[in-house]
Amino acid sequence: MNRPEVILNVFSSVDGKITTAPEKNVAEWAAAGIDGEANEITHQLYDELNCDGLASGSESLIVWGKDWVELDKPIYEPKKSKAYIVFDGKGRIDWYQTEGLLVVTKENVSVEYIQQLKEKGINHILAGTGEFIDLSIALNKLYDMGYRKLGLSGGGSINGAFLRRGLIDEISLVIAPLAIGGTATPSIFDSKDLKDLDDATNLELKNVKPVGNGSVWLRYKVKK
Repeated sequence: MNRPEVILNVFSSVDGKITTAPEKNVAEWAAAGIDGEANEITHQLYDELNCDGLASGSESLIVWGKDWVELDKPIYEPKKSKAYIVFDGKGRIDWYQTEGLLVVTKENVSVEYIQQLKEKGINHILAGTGEFIDLSIALNKLYDMGYRKLGLSGGGSINGAFLRRGLIDEISLVIAPLAIGGTATPSIFDSKDLKDLDDATNLELKNVKPVGNGSVWLRYKVKK
């Protein structure tokens, strides 16, 4: 089954946290000027990595909406991306911003949600009828639509889902000069615990590069 290449492209603290605490917006790091420019650099990397679509999960948008953080200057907007692809299997979002949006949801999501997508003219893909979106079906449909390289930007739940299903081909990680800690704070990969070391995802280092003001860009290939 054909699918686009998937590059996880995110930034985190040195201990892998992607927000300050549960329900917090990671943009506060940039607003406070303490992220080492990691937020801005990560957005620029979508184009350097030639991503033709950006993907994230609905939980990210929900958190950002609850904890909105205003930035002094707008973040770089990727130029090569054809769509912002949001995986919303539970049909939880009442969409307001629809320009350039592509929603991925389940075939058995509520009728009301499908009606909303149609009424607002939102492009959407239906993938699977299980508890969660069938990611393989979704990626195959995205490939058929012409997408060849997706930049996956979290949050931790969808990153973890892609990781556990072996659907990440490369990891592009900008480490900000911060240490956060916490036991419930979202991390790069939030997923079920491994039962065996053999199930760990092995990586091959492609590049290390200092970037911004104290940040480091790590680029890994996933070893299949």
